Amino acid sequence: MTLDLARTVADAVLYEGYLLYPYRATSAKNQARWQFGVLGPPGAAAAGLGEESTMSVECLLSRADETAHRDHLPQSTVTAYLRFLQLQHRGLECLDPADPNRYVPTSELQLDDDLLLSWDEAVDHELSWPAWTFDELAAGVRQTVIIPGHEQVEPLTGSDGCTVGRVVRRRWPLSAVLTAETTELDGYLRLSVTVENTAPKALQTKDDAVRRSLLGAHLLLEASGTGFVSLLEPPDA
Repeated sequence: MTLDLARTVADAVLYEGYLLYPYRATSAKNQARWQFGVLGPPGAAAAGLGEESTMSVECLLSRADETAHRDHLPQSTVTAYLRFLQLQHRGLECLDPADPNRYVPTSELQLDDDLLLSWDEAVDHELSWPAWTFDELAAGVRQTVIIPGHEQVEPLTGSDGCTVGRVVRRRWPLSAVLTAETTELDGYLRLSVTVENTAPKALQTKDDAVRRSLLGAHLLLEASGTGFVSLLEPPDA
């Protein structure tokens, strides 16, 4: 299994909820747009506004470092890749008939022969850090994740050259903490990795929660100089 192959498989999960929703606006199926790996802000699940704020994985690693030190080989390492989507709202605004210098939000906008609709898009992120050695993992690793918000305005001009409105794409800031550590377990190392959404708790609606959520969040782990131990087909030891 290579990292590129694992990433290809993971992409299918990352975008599945994004691509499925919805077949049409009145469809009863897939009303929940983001279906997998949603890490909501702290308190969102308890308030009934979103999903739980943490996810974690545990796996076993073979212990190869003693041989590496003796033979002066590079130390065994683990690299983590945190991948997720950040919600981006594509909002529409039209010119206010009473004030041509003012824009007002609208759910749809006619631009020549095209009917434009407001929509929730997503921006993908993949974060990684320098590979962690077994010594670093034994002591515990902590990484802070900060994803800034963003706003982009695009004027909408008709074929007659007149501005009829604008598209406002808006993303809200995200924050999280990733921790990783290993513990000795019967001659192996148990690797534990946890990701926690640390967004502010000031939530009023489900829209607030999803805007501050890591969507489709998942981890890819890559080992060098060591190997993952299968729990489905474990070695005799």
